Amino acid sequence: MTVEPIDFKDTGSFSRIFLDYVSSDPKLSHTYSFSPDVQGFEQALSYRKFPLKKRDKLVEVLKKQYDGLDCDLAVRSNIELLTGDNTFTVTTGHQLNIFSGPLFFIYKIITTINLTKKLAELFPEYNFVPLYWMATEDHDFEEINHVFVKGERFEWETDQTGAVGRFRTTGLSDLAGQISGRTEIFKEAYQNNDTLAEAVRCYVNKLFDGEGLIVLDADDPGLKSEFVSVIEDDLVNHSAYHAVTRRSQHLMEQGYKPQLNPREINLFYLHGDVRKRIVRAGDRYQIVETEISFSKDEILDLVRSNPERFSPNVILRPLYQEVILPNLGYVGGPAELAYWLQLKETFDHFKVDFPVLMPRNFGLYVPRNIQRKIEKLKLSYADLFASLDELKNLFIKDNTNGHLSLDEQKKAISAIYDLVSSLASEVDSTLEPFVKAEAQRVTKSIQNIEGKMLKAEKRKMEDEMRMLTQVKEALFPGGSLQERKENILGIDDDNFIAEVAALTDPFDLRLNLYRA
Repeated sequence: MTVEPIDFKDTGSFSRIFLDYVSSDPKLSHTYSFSPDVQGFEQALSYRKFPLKKRDKLVEVLKKQYDGLDCDLAVRSNIELLTGDNTFTVTTGHQLNIFSGPLFFIYKIITTINLTKKLAELFPEYNFVPLYWMATEDHDFEEINHVFVKGERFEWETDQTGAVGRFRTTGLSDLAGQISGRTEIFKEAYQNNDTLAEAVRCYVNKLFDGEGLIVLDADDPGLKSEFVSVIEDDLVNHSAYHAVTRRSQHLMEQGYKPQLNPREINLFYLHGDVRKRIVRAGDRYQIVETEISFSKDEILDLVRSNPERFSPNVILRPLYQEVILPNLGYVGGPAELAYWLQLKETFDHFKVDFPVLMPRNFGLYVPRNIQRKIEKLKLSYADLFASLDELKNLFIKDNTNGHLSLDEQKKAISAIYDLVSSLASEVDSTLEPFVKAEAQRVTKSIQNIEGKMLKAEKRKMEDEMRMLTQVKEALFPGGSLQERKENILGIDDDNFIAEVAALTDPFDLRLNLYRA
């Protein structure tokens, strides 16, 4: 496998706020603490502190969650390292998609692992531990209940509700039997673990065996107890709502569209198979779509006695993460980093250190059969990011023997009608709109002729047009980047993860095109 980096701006696939962030645009300097580079991490190291008591609590929880799991010594060693005040995590988070979900999950983890290795080389007096934060408390089942393997959709059907990490794995091992490819790791995980969270920890551990990657389920009473003061504040003072609203308004003034809209209360009530929003209704706190409600005193008593019943939404989850982890950097995609940029004022309010926001690595895998088509069609890799219609038109214009552009003729006609318009206006000024309308009609006719010429040439190149379609569908299935849809089971390479990891530099902020 080889790699060819491509600048983000040349792909047409990334938002302006993301491009401005990676290029250090001054308009966004107020939205983060440290730049996503070596200097940024060096500065973060000089600021980041984390109490030993919290470290001990985290290690206690991790040991409990890993009890009975067959994992490599590197994981056990990294858990122990977290007790030391010179050890920091680098974290990425993701939903519990079945069978690991789209490829970008793999790239996220690879970036996180590679980043800790690079930091260890740069700052040998510290220890750096890669950590995957499982979004076990999410309840958007429709977002995670399916997977695409070589374009075919496979869906897990279950009527379970609530936090997806608590779902039973019933039916998933059977679904694995319907998918071609190397499904053994996933099938074993689903057969041998009761909940989706446990199964995900199991298969992630197997996929990244030997890398020391820690997998954390933050749906834990002990960890939630560290977040009690923020939960109370959100219920009573709504500080996060006000802070994010102010920061979002500032971003809009700079011409950006905020990724998130905060609520006054950014918490869910989490109990059993229920995860529902908490809203203020008069002098009561109501759990939406249920009969459950609390007075102010009742709900605050519940926070202190059972903090695990309160689940942060996307506004508070990053804050919860940084409260319970000795975290130095967060690895995320464009949408994630965009909403993190709305949160710094919230972190400042609660006096919690803001991490380095590190863009994950982005990948486009080109299998050998597609590589051969690209070479036969003599396409450049930059060409691949054009739309299919644009790519076909570009190919035809570069390879036709005929003359398909009538631009010169359109210019000539425009010049003639400009002269006619001038002459007609001298006779009667009211004739000018009529002449312009005639000019537009004739120009449109020329454009129609040009389009028919192009279609005729496409028919002559039917085989090439079919190959172009195959290339685009393989690399941009459904019109989106391959990494956002295709699953690792669709990659016919037993060493894919190791090969990608070896070719990927976490500080090289470009899209990587991996050629088999």
